[in-house]
Amino acid sequence: MRFTRKKQLREDYWNNTERIKIKFLWWPMTINNETRWLETAEIMYRVKTFNGHYYWAPMKFINE
Repeated sequence: MRFTRKKQLREDYWNNTERIKIKFLWWPMTINNETRWLETAEIMYRVKTFNGHYYWAPMKFINE
């Protein structure tokens, strides 16, 4: 189905769902004026909206 992902993102937005991903940061990534790169980081994501489009946006680094 074409619109399943958009519907799921909208539900996650209204339910304030958070997702944690572990990534190796090859390129610099800045969240809340903290920049990290060339390391493994746990990142918390939350669904945001912009002009009616929903997307997962990084909110903060979990590990110190």
